[in-house]
Amino acid sequence: MKHHNPQSGFSLIDMIMGMSIISIALVGIMSVQNNYINMSTKLEVGFRAIALGNSVMSTIRMHRFDENASAPWSATLGTDTGETSSDDYDDIDDYASAAWNFSYWYPGYTVTSSVTYIDINTSWVNSVGAPNNFKRIIVSINHEALDSPIVFSSLMAGIIVDG
Repeated sequence: MKHHNPQSGFSLIDMIMGMSIISIALVGIMSVQNNYINMSTKLEVGFRAIALGNSVMSTIRMHRFDENASAPWSATLGTDTGETSSDDYDDIDDYASAAWNFSYWYPGYTVTSSVTYIDINTSWVNSVGAPNNFKRIIVSINHEALDSPIVFSSLMAGIIVDG
């Protein structure tokens, strides 16, 4: 007759310890996975913001420098008489202080643009000057998943052709 050895197998304490270790490991794995999901969401939102910002900047830059074909340039930046929608915009300063609505295609994104004259003799980065041959376009894209807005900046020059 065989005797049962009470020392063989796992005890209840061993099982509880094993389950505790597995639980701690699973919590760690889930934390890493959550960080990965948050980071990939930020990356996706950021890439879409960059694509949207490039599109908006290209839309603005494809217009002529000013309402006037040559200097003196317009003293007032913004829409001109009769320009009620972006379909009517014909020069870059029509987009000064514009808010864009892309909520259908890009839900959660806010897009703004501004156009200012700059005095490049003072600073091409943040100087605001009187009407001259240089305008700065700024496009800002924001989304709640981004830590800060993505900002695009471009300089445009009014070229005077002597002929």
